[in-house]
Amino acid sequence: MNYYSEKIEVVKLADQVAAKLQQLIGSGEYKKGDKIPTEPELMARFGVGRSTVRESVRILANAGLLSVLQGKGTFVQDTTVVAEPLHQRLRRANNKELNEVRHMLEITMVQKAAENRTEKEVKQMRTLLNQRRRAIEEQLQDECLNADIAFHVVIAEASKNQVLIDLYKTFSKVISEYFQTEYPDTKAYKRSQALHEKLCDAIATKESKKAAEYMSQILSLD
Repeated sequence: MNYYSEKIEVVKLADQVAAKLQQLIGSGEYKKGDKIPTEPELMARFGVGRSTVRESVRILANAGLLSVLQGKGTFVQDTTVVAEPLHQRLRRANNKELNEVRHMLEITMVQKAAENRTEKEVKQMRTLLNQRRRAIEEQLQDECLNADIAFHVVIAEASKNQVLIDLYKTFSKVISEYFQTEYPDTKAYKRSQALHEKLCDAIATKESKKAAEYMSQILSLD
């Protein structure tokens, strides 16, 4: 399944404003300890509403870049935290880049899972695929999406590579958001159900090459 079409890019406005603020801090316009402009000033500068400004400040505060002091304002807390949070960076990436990264991540993930999975993890995968199938039959998009994401998360966990697991869990949040709007029904999931089951079988029998082939086919589906 091709999770990101060329024609659609989902980037939250708050993420865009947060990225611009981060660039200004990184460039030295606002230094550690400096008070950033007020909400009305930021609204005017970026041409956005108050809720967007507040959300962008919250994003950077959670990342440790800004500190909000009640009644005093918002200050630059740490200019060394200029690395953009991964989930935020993914949301503003273009579709071609996302597809390429996802392909590399998923292929490696299923290969490692085939090598390192436990019987318990295989059982979890099969249970989730059964839930996915039932949700398809009953045309329950939310349940189908949840089962699909959970299935791939278990594959990531079966890789036994903690960095890979963390990367995929972050990536899965972006995938989930995209699916909510791009696939309002279960048709796309139905097209890939059989391939998902073959993928699970390949992981269960520890055939890493086959697992990679099935994952590649899943990613290439329209």
